[in-house]
Amino acid sequence: MTANTAQQTQGEALLHAQDYLQVLKTRWKEALLVFLLVFVSCAVITKMMTPRYTSSMTAEVMPPREIINVSNNSMNPINAVMSETASYMQTQFEIMVSQQNLIAIANKLDLPNEWKTDEVSAAGMLSGMIKVMPRKNTNLVDISVENSDPRVAQQICQAVVDCYRELREEKENAVINEAINKRYEVLRSRQDELERKADVVRQFIRTGRYIANIWNENGAGTPQSTGAEERTLETLNSQKLTLDSEIANMMVHIDKLQNLKDEELLSYVTRTGLLTAESYCSAKVRELNTQYSKEEDERNKMLLMGYGEQHPVLLRLEEQHSSTREQLYAELLGMRDAMVDQLDVKKSESNSLKERYEEAKKLLKDKTLEDQKVKSALQEYAAEKQRYDKLENDYIADKMRMLAPRACMEVYSRPGVASVPSRPNYRLNLIIGAVLGCVLGIIVAFVFDYFDTSIKTLEDAERGLGLPVLGVIPQDAGLLILQGNSSPDAEAYRILRTNIELKKSLYKATTFAVVSSNAGEGKTTTLSNLAYVFAQAGYSTLMVDADLRRPRLARYAELKSDVGLSNYLAGTKDLKEVIFQTGIPNLYLLPSGPIPADPSGMIGSFRMEQLIAEVSKRFDVVLFDSPPVLGVSDASLLVSKADASLLVLQPRKMPLKALLRTKFLIQNAGGQVMGLIMNNVDISGDTQYQYYTTYYSYYSSDRKRKEPVTPGLAAATRTREEKAGDGDKFTASEAENKGASPEESNDLY
Repeated sequence: MTANTAQQTQGEALLHAQDYLQVLKTRWKEALLVFLLVFVSCAVITKMMTPRYTSSMTAEVMPPREIINVSNNSMNPINAVMSETASYMQTQFEIMVSQQNLIAIANKLDLPNEWKTDEVSAAGMLSGMIKVMPRKNTNLVDISVENSDPRVAQQICQAVVDCYRELREEKENAVINEAINKRYEVLRSRQDELERKADVVRQFIRTGRYIANIWNENGAGTPQSTGAEERTLETLNSQKLTLDSEIANMMVHIDKLQNLKDEELLSYVTRTGLLTAESYCSAKVRELNTQYSKEEDERNKMLLMGYGEQHPVLLRLEEQHSSTREQLYAELLGMRDAMVDQLDVKKSESNSLKERYEEAKKLLKDKTLEDQKVKSALQEYAAEKQRYDKLENDYIADKMRMLAPRACMEVYSRPGVASVPSRPNYRLNLIIGAVLGCVLGIIVAFVFDYFDTSIKTLEDAERGLGLPVLGVIPQDAGLLILQGNSSPDAEAYRILRTNIELKKSLYKATTFAVVSSNAGEGKTTTLSNLAYVFAQAGYSTLMVDADLRRPRLARYAELKSDVGLSNYLAGTKDLKEVIFQTGIPNLYLLPSGPIPADPSGMIGSFRMEQLIAEVSKRFDVVLFDSPPVLGVSDASLLVSKADASLLVLQPRKMPLKALLRTKFLIQNAGGQVMGLIMNNVDISGDTQYQYYTTYYSYYSSDRKRKEPVTPGLAAATRTREEKAGDGDKFTASEAENKGASPEESNDLY
């Protein structure tokens, strides 16, 4: 069961594929027209496009490096380092095509004056020309510029790198200058302090309480005498120096902290170590800082885990984090104020120490007191000298570093002047046009076929009209009267004749009206060829040209006559005077005669009924040619009088509604439609009919073989001599005996 289902599915798929191919075969002209329109349009548009030239280069963006030495002295925490982050390189690539860099490029090349626009508009135009494409996992970047002038493209491409280099060097130099200026300010302040301490030492030298020859600019020297008093005084002095150092350090921190707030304040306190100093920072501040760091880490982890910015948990954490941050900032401000209070306390302690120092001096002899002063002055000077030398060395190193070259970009390939345009790509555009044309052509073919309601196949005709197809006539079938019995198209008409013979007894039909819905469907040619094959089979066959508006049957039979059906219906001629024998045995013709003023009236007259009754007795087969059913009323009158009607139609010509209307008019007039004749069918290009007409070539290949008489039709093929008893039949002998000779009646010429 499964195998049968699979075979059935494959068969249906094959049928669908054949249907699709048939649509393309049928609608190839429309598809070809659409293809040519799209392809030619694409070619014309491509030809009209302005050629664009591309200039490109490859460069490496160098990562940032430390440009200012960081002092180890906690009194001078200068930090001017260009840090590299994960997005640093991407930021630099974006800076290359930023408006600032584009304006610099425009001004460098004087593009606003050349393009007659302002620099912002020129930058916007450059933005559409420049493409910066970073190479993955490297610092390399490919820069390309497209312009209608290859030399301008080369200049812009080079200017992108030059302007970016200048912009970056300007930014880094600004950072260096700012850092050096701040360092110089600190150096000047320490220089003043050093000079003050040196003056103290020189004062001792001038008073003679110091051995000048053993003192140098590095602060080395020895007082005049030493002793217990000196050691005591030295201890007090050491405490004083420590306290002074703390006060100075606190003053520096307080001075720095006065202008810092929030994040900057937290960064400074963390960087300088104040956060870990218990003398400055309270336990609550450290606790809040620890909580703040934990919340920050937790927030980053949640973001890495894929939590969205609006996730409720993340929002609650953000709210808590914000609260902690605000508390921490408030506590830091309190710590700063507390440091001011501590400074006052330290100053009070310093004053107290000075009082103790004064008391010690009073207790010691002047000599010990003076020796201690000298030693203290020398120590202070030595410490200050050391700090000053360190700052001075850093300052000199920074000045030298600023003068040293700093490569921010390395160029590996220079832009050249393009000799061949990069756009338009003629080959690619034509290929795209061809592919697009093919696709649109196929789509249009299927759309046209979808909206086409005309009859296309035998199955459509039989299913839509409810009538059998009696014959299929190949495309461009000629007149058998001219081609002869060996014509390849004759077999199609023999099949049609056989089908009519098989149904003839059911309808008891001798007279047939050959009709069509509209003009140009080939009913006259079909009637002529059908009459020919009937005559070849031995039937006495009469062709009646009942199309009294546009008669053609006489011309097809190569007959010239001035009399015909209209003369008989008008009563001016007898029947024997208007019927002519053709050059084909058993084949006779009743031409239309002169075109009357009222064709419908003649077709519906009593004389027409008499004619039909008379010819049905004298001939085996009578075929009436008529006007189109949908055009005039003649055909409706004719089909009502004939025994049966044969409806000729062409595939893909008339919509189904029109054919149904034709069938209705015939039946409404009292006529009987025996079947359909599909005319002008493309046998070679339409697989729907290939099995129906497989043996046409077989019958046409042996031209010497005589055509056999259809079995069972012996009575129909008997000769005129065998019908001597049928006195009502019209024969050629009777025509000659009654004077209707070929010469007298304009018979065949």
